[in-house]
Amino acid sequence: MKRHAYLILAHNNFAQLRKLIELLDDPRNDIFIHIDKKAKFNPQKGWNTVCKYSKLTFLQKRLKVNWGGASIMHSEIALLKAATSAGNYDYYHLLSGMDLPIKDQDTIHAFFSKNAGKEFIDYWEVNDDMMNRVIWYTPFNERERNFIFHAINKTCRILQKIAGHSINQNIDFKYASQWFSITDGLAKYIISKEEWLTEVFDHTIICDEIFLPTVTWMSPFKDNIFGMNDGHQNGNGNMRFIDWSRGGDIRHPWTFRNDDWERLMNVPYLWARKFNEKVDNEIIDRIYRKLKKDGD
Repeated sequence: MKRHAYLILAHNNFAQLRKLIELLDDPRNDIFIHIDKKAKFNPQKGWNTVCKYSKLTFLQKRLKVNWGGASIMHSEIALLKAATSAGNYDYYHLLSGMDLPIKDQDTIHAFFSKNAGKEFIDYWEVNDDMMNRVIWYTPFNERERNFIFHAINKTCRILQKIAGHSINQNIDFKYASQWFSITDGLAKYIISKEEWLTEVFDHTIICDEIFLPTVTWMSPFKDNIFGMNDGHQNGNGNMRFIDWSRGGDIRHPWTFRNDDWERLMNVPYLWARKFNEKVDNEIIDRIYRKLKKDGD
């Protein structure tokens, strides 16, 4: 039996997270979760009964995860290390706590069995905005959303441009969606590059969309990237349905509502993001009920 590991980054909406876990609960899956250290969360309170079939693991060492900071990269690596040390899984799927499957587990497993050995990373076109994240030393990337530290970071980048000094030269950076489904071989390869990743990205900004596609592109697994040569990239290379067209700005995808039901049920993707129980809980419950019924 082929087995999959789900890696989840979560920081709030824990009732919604519980439904996500229940929809992933399957004898073929195990689930590993990193909860932002800033969140008030106790895994001992009622979470040991969520799964009937999957092994559910909450990472004991929790990091403070900040937008823009390398802490996101480190939390993803921590999840990969926890899962690879627990067993040899055929695939490792990174999800947010605000994602949901939109296909049942039989369909998901059948898809990955059919495409065994492929790496599911949705590559995007490299642009100047992306490059500016990684070629200038950013001293306080974990505090980028603080007005004062943002100003310091910005000033530091301006001074470097004036001086003509940049970091991370001669690296072929790549750009992709943060969310991925990768094989055991690639997962272990990424972990083996942790020291290099730390050296390169610890003082960059918003590296969560750059570190993994870059190191994958440098690896022997590059030739296994799904859809790179058949028109699937720049849209669904990771099999996630994410609607960037209605999100309001380039950094925030659309939060799905109940009106999106038909569209969600008819796209060819396996998961969708994002959902928010505080915006529209009805669509979450509707997907939950459907997939629970399909799994009976």
